Amino acid sequence: MFRNLAEDIAFWLIVHKIVKIEERDTYIYGIEVILLNGGLLLLFLLISLLFSAMINFWAYLIFFLPLRIFSGGYHAKTSECCFILSTIMYGFSVAVAKLLPLLYTDFYWWTAGTVSIFTILIFAPLINANNPLNEVQKKRNRIIVYSLIITDLVFFILCCIFNWKIATHEMIFITFDAVLLIIGKISHYISNNENQ
Repeated sequence: MFRNLAEDIAFWLIVHKIVKIEERDTYIYGIEVILLNGGLLLLFLLISLLFSAMINFWAYLIFFLPLRIFSGGYHAKTSECCFILSTIMYGFSVAVAKLLPLLYTDFYWWTAGTVSIFTILIFAPLINANNPLNEVQKKRNRIIVYSLIITDLVFFILCCIFNWKIATHEMIFITFDAVLLIIGKISHYISNNENQ
């Protein structure tokens, strides 16, 4: 769906001489990414509005997206699969935060959060075919990930001190980032073994 629509838009741009035919693949990829991510953001905003969970939407933008961008992790094979999995993940985050708003006070979630932070610090950035990085980019991303984790930890401590429930959302999204990082690491390991 996203790929076909991106191809149609790229074709229209080529026909109208807005872009060169030699740049077709680059534009298809870029348009597909914009359609996918724009569609996800609009859907997540709609879900948040429908379930009175705007704090979850802001937490997603603040805590999950920056870490996900710079840490890497699992990437679905198609944009449609990514759309479905991302929607399920976001829906799950809304449900958990609604059902357990004081999750950040739970010892087991503190443990999960701590394990998640160490997972991110150890494995990020994950380099794979979908996220190729040279050494300079890898070092830059690692510094950014460390900075984000430190900032998130400081914010989490403030949330606990002042009893701000956004801490629950922060824990959920940092845990999701770590899970996607682990799945990406496993997936990369399996595909490397199959290719050998």
